[in-house]
Amino acid sequence: MMGAGRGRAVAAVVAMSVLFGASFPATKIALEGFTASQLIFLRFALASVVFLALSPWTGLGGLDRRGALQVLVLALFEPGAYFFLEAWGIQRTLASTAAVLIATIPVFVLVLEAVWLNVTVRAHEVALIILSLGGIVLLVGASGVGAAFGGSLSGNLLILGAALAASVYTAMARRLVQAYSPLAVTRLQAFYAVAMYLPFAAWDWHRHGADEPETRSVLALAYLGICCSFLAYVLLNFSLSRLKASTVAAFTNVIPVVATGLAVLLLGERLLWGQVLGGVLVVASVTLLTLQARRAGGGEEGTSGAGTKGGGPPIPPVA
Repeated sequence: MMGAGRGRAVAAVVAMSVLFGASFPATKIALEGFTASQLIFLRFALASVVFLALSPWTGLGGLDRRGALQVLVLALFEPGAYFFLEAWGIQRTLASTAAVLIATIPVFVLVLEAVWLNVTVRAHEVALIILSLGGIVLLVGASGVGAAFGGSLSGNLLILGAALAASVYTAMARRLVQAYSPLAVTRLQAFYAVAMYLPFAAWDWHRHGADEPETRSVLALAYLGICCSFLAYVLLNFSLSRLKASTVAAFTNVIPVVATGLAVLLLGERLLWGQVLGGVLVVASVTLLTLQARRAGGGEEGTSGAGTKGGGPPIPPVA
């Protein structure tokens, strides 16, 4: 029975990585028919509808007033600032590059833990951080100085801002997701996202009108709402309840590989060798950071959907 349960968890984390990897080209396609605010509002509205439809089986409780207020603060970082910066960044850079830059979240978390939470940072972790930053430099500037200081640089910086917002959220969320149900926290985050983005989406509809988007943009929106904002997070929580956090973290670094492959196939993106090398450096260094930090922390089992126990970087939130 233990082997069967582990097998299901591995299948869940693989499926989660594929779903989240596809979210980057899907976001690029959806933004052809919606503004960033409209897209974020609609995808979380769709996820909220799914949560409500399943409420007879899952319930709607699980959080007291204090917990609800804490989730509100967290929601200002994610989904609030995170998805706003991510959507605007993807409009200005390659979807594949965005996916790899988002994979730097554990690096930011490690720095925040050292500065904010006084967690000891070891020499090999510093070396891996420097290696990952070198990869980011290659990703940002591989097209040359002229291209780097054009639209792609602004997009890459927005994506890095999204990674930083998600990292602050992750560092803050550790105790919360241990005290309350991860499903309840995720559900309330979706509800908060709808409320936060409704004014901005309404303003965009007022300013630009309500032109009918193309079918592929609508399909991409449906994918983001149902498969990412709802299903992928459920799979993430399920896998964390049965696998070590380090194992799940290693699988999440499959996301930029999936995103890059789909961006080339669906969007016709072409990557330079410098960007490929930068991506390899980022993914490799982040994977080693996550695995080694968790190993040093004692290898506890993951128990929640947005964080881990011990001293290692929590699992990064994703698109």
